[in-house]
Amino acid sequence: MDRMKTCIEEKPQELHDVCEKMDIPRLKPSEITFIKEYVMVMAPVSKALDVLQSDKMAYLGVLIPTINILVEKLQSLKQENLQYCGPLVNAIISGVNRRFSYLSGKKYLMATASHPMFRMSYIPNEQKDDIILRLKQELSAAHSPHVAETIVSRKPENESDEITDYFSRNQENVVDELNIYLQSTANTPDSAFQHLSKMKRVFIKCNTGVPASAACERLFSVGKDIFLPKRNRLSDSHFEKLLLCRINRSGTSASV
Repeated sequence: MDRMKTCIEEKPQELHDVCEKMDIPRLKPSEITFIKEYVMVMAPVSKALDVLQSDKMAYLGVLIPTINILVEKLQSLKQENLQYCGPLVNAIISGVNRRFSYLSGKKYLMATASHPMFRMSYIPNEQKDDIILRLKQELSAAHSPHVAETIVSRKPENESDEITDYFSRNQENVVDELNIYLQSTANTPDSAFQHLSKMKRVFIKCNTGVPASAACERLFSVGKDIFLPKRNRLSDSHFEKLLLCRINRSGTSASV
């Protein structure tokens, strides 16, 4: 559609010549208008899909900003006086809101807040205090004597250096990492967490997704062993229970 729109706007005469040579009717003015509107409406959707499928943006915290921007762009299209694609805009907005209604959950808000590209920008005002409190709790939980310090470890040259390193490490521990993180302008994980080891652990915990679809594929493999020809009248809920019982059989004494 985008290529067709380009042909219509930039090479209309060439398009007409192609239609004549192929002995097909030319596009009507209404069809041309529809194509232009359709491309304009679907462009934000295509861009959102590109962002979510990008390897560089494969973080859970990207989901809320992407969906919010998509809905904002679609809402702005309502002011364009669309002749044909107005119902399409409404249908997409309704479908996106229904499909992603769960994004108000704390899990997704924490993922967005811990991503340095967004921080608190896409957190609702009424939930910012709660999310900041949860970030502080996660930072406290991330503190461990086994966590590597941000200072590069080196062998002290003498007793004076050893004492200096001792106090340096203690000073690093009392720094409020959350305030530093929220006030920083670095927008990539590498630069934002260079000296924030605990905040980096929170980011990894909240934004790291399942690395593969193997878990889902195992469900499919087990499902074919349950949904047999002699059990073809299983209801959805009954099939789901049997599937989960089979997967978790190692933790139960009963066999399915």
